[in-house]
Amino acid sequence: MPNNLFYKTLSIIGTLGIVVLSSTQVWTTLKKQTDTEAEISKTLLELKQARKETLSEIKTVKSDLLNEIDSLRLKSLNELKANKANALIDLKEVKKDSLKALKDISGTNKETVWLVLRYGNLGANSLSVVPMKDMAECQFQGAIWESSKNVSSSGSMGFECLEGK
Repeated sequence: MPNNLFYKTLSIIGTLGIVVLSSTQVWTTLKKQTDTEAEISKTLLELKQARKETLSEIKTVKSDLLNEIDSLRLKSLNELKANKANALIDLKEVKKDSLKALKDISGTNKETVWLVLRYGNLGANSLSVVPMKDMAECQFQGAIWESSKNVSSSGSMGFECLEGK
């Protein structure tokens, strides 16, 4: 029986060793799981913080871009307004110069000479008035009128040069 007791003791010690080793393994595994969960939680917090920082940075960049676009838009509008004003001023100058040139050409700024042409045939007379550059031109054109062979010689023809505005 002493042999039997030895084996029983040995079996109890072995069982206790297995239980202790198993408990240690379970405890280590549970500890590792807790450590893993803590690492995962820590990583999640870091990711959330990085996301907040990224969103904040994106918001700042977006605001800066919108401000810059607004500034460029205002600058462009101001340039367009200035160009429009300059173009209108230039257009008014050109208009004024053109009107002056037309008045100079037509002679409305100075004395004008008028060639009055008369043509009549048996009581039916007609008059025409033509502006001329000066008195010499008027006299010359009137002489051409009276000496014209294209106008019937049977009618009474004549001209007069008048000065006026």
